[in-house]
Amino acid sequence: MDDDFDLILSIFENSTRREILRRLVLDDSYALEISRQIGLSQQAINKQMEVLERANLIFSVGKEQNPQGASRKIYRPTGFSTLIIDYSRNFIETKRYPLDIFEKTENYLNDNNESLLNSLREINSRIDELMKNRASLIRQKDSLIYSITRKIGESVRDNISREILLNYLELLDVEEVSKKLSIPVYYVNDVVSKFFNL
Repeated sequence: MDDDFDLILSIFENSTRREILRRLVLDDSYALEISRQIGLSQQAINKQMEVLERANLIFSVGKEQNPQGASRKIYRPTGFSTLIIDYSRNFIETKRYPLDIFEKTENYLNDNNESLLNSLREINSRIDELMKNRASLIRQKDSLIYSITRKIGESVRDNISREILLNYLELLDVEEVSKKLSIPVYYVNDVVSKFFNL
């Protein structure tokens, strides 16, 4: 997941790739048309579209015949997700949540335009409220990690045990800590159990 997240971040840090995706979200298209819309050479657009295709963010849905030359490869976006980065005083965390929009897409075509717009505003408001609540929880999480980290620093003198505990705070999974640090599960479990009185 970390490698996947890093790849997605590297894709979205490039404004040209973001603009290509934005265009494809609006409608299926091909490199020459996008190059005209964005104002970059077709070669530059092709290069960026290859990167997007390798990252599984776009795919070819076929070819369109071109009366003036070679057929055009038509692209459509895929791999939709929500990306979250928490950069806090005591921890950094990244998560990617896939959006399975093709499986459960709701149809609002029978609703009138005013109703659609009001629904969109309501959803945006609810998302904003969720993010405010999430920010509050992140502040609490940060305070808890700060307190536990201080206790680890004050009471654990063994560097290996300290490393195990700090990684456990990040992962909250004994087996994952064991894999990450290449330390046997029983040893990681023993250190965690003793410190947290489990």
